[in-house]
Amino acid sequence: MTADSALSSRTNLPYLIVGAGPFGLAAARALKRKNIPFDVVERHSRVGGIWDMDNPGSPMYETCHFITSKINGGYIDYPMPEDYPTYPSWRQVLTYIEDMAREFRLEEHIHFNTCVTNATPTDDSATPTWLVETEHGPLGEYAGIIYAGGQQWDPYLPDIEGMSDFAGRMIHSSAYAHPDEFVGHRVLIIGAGNSGVDIAVDAAEFGAKATLSTRRPYYFLPKQIFGVPTPDLLVGKIPLPKLPNVPDNLNPLQVVDLVLSTVGPLEAYGLETPGWPLGATQPIVSDLALHHFTHGTLSHKPDVTRFTANQVEFTDGTSETFDVVVLATGFDIAIPWLSAEILPPNDGHPEFLLGALSERYETLYAMGVIHPSRADAWALFDQLGHIIVADILARDRGINSAGMRALRTEYRPNLKGDFPFLDTRRNINQADTVALENMLNALRATYGLEIPGAKQSGFFATARLAHH
Repeated sequence: MTADSALSSRTNLPYLIVGAGPFGLAAARALKRKNIPFDVVERHSRVGGIWDMDNPGSPMYETCHFITSKINGGYIDYPMPEDYPTYPSWRQVLTYIEDMAREFRLEEHIHFNTCVTNATPTDDSATPTWLVETEHGPLGEYAGIIYAGGQQWDPYLPDIEGMSDFAGRMIHSSAYAHPDEFVGHRVLIIGAGNSGVDIAVDAAEFGAKATLSTRRPYYFLPKQIFGVPTPDLLVGKIPLPKLPNVPDNLNPLQVVDLVLSTVGPLEAYGLETPGWPLGATQPIVSDLALHHFTHGTLSHKPDVTRFTANQVEFTDGTSETFDVVVLATGFDIAIPWLSAEILPPNDGHPEFLLGALSERYETLYAMGVIHPSRADAWALFDQLGHIIVADILARDRGINSAGMRALRTEYRPNLKGDFPFLDTRRNINQADTVALENMLNALRATYGLEIPGAKQSGFFATARLAHH
């Protein structure tokens, strides 16, 4: 087959997006706007991904709210409704996702109740087409595949001595649904991501006893400060309101200092102040956690060393009795329909160039596999979708092919930048906001990609911080 005939064959085939959650829909909208043919497969019966609590395996829980404000949240040029609260509930986020799919007529491209079981390249070239199978049988041949299955479907379970001996109830946070599960129980939550702390708050309000165990210290921030959402203030989306005895011209570091000073020493809450910069690992944004620490309805313990039948031992030498243990220990990203030879994993986190492009197979893409240190993750993944579109247009239609070829050949930015992220499993694919903004600017200016702008955003985007 000649190069011309191979190109003709490929351009007659659609692309396949796997997953109809928020990132899969962002990819679908980007492809549709450029008239690139595509299908979407979704194993559930409707759009929404993790935000649909009825989706089997969803980590959603009844009291969950968006961790990003509605100002930062959502897609580029499709804002969340004005009548939404500052931090929408999961139901409102799901409605927003459904409305977006309806607005852009994306559902007509989606095969629901269809689970991909295998995807195989048709040859060993850098630009193969793909044969895709589902539990219903062969789906067909596709010009390329975009993984958009999300980050929170494959629970990571730590290996702690004695776990199998524990006689109480032990669940991963992804199996938690409603605070009624804690009524009358002594509850231990292990891990302090924002979901873990939300669950700890539910245990404090509904359980007989609530304890949060963390391996390391975390910064705790209020969700709103000086009448505005804290994340929006920190990233400069909202100016610092005029405050008595506070200068109007504070620089970003001074604004961060001011926000931290309103919380005060974390030791006052029975916590430990981290010995690394704000942003080295994810901060906790929760007014209620601080409230419950202050009132003694939530206590803190260091890391767990061992379980017995009904007790848990900690690194400080103490032990306590618990009825329920919630492992808020995070997630890996599993893509079981791709073999390890096609996509070698890195400690549970697949790696893609620029967070979107496979280096081995140029027709394999991803949406949503990096962890951006910015509050508007949805806007970022919207932008990454345009990298995928630019690559497809360069290969299939010759649009900016030289720029895209140069990008793939020479551009290898360090998306962690020089920010001192902690060496943790979660941070494997962590990306610094400044490095991401620099990358997007380089893609536009140096390589000629058309990528829509989003307001500068994300925690700590404007400066390198050195708080200790």
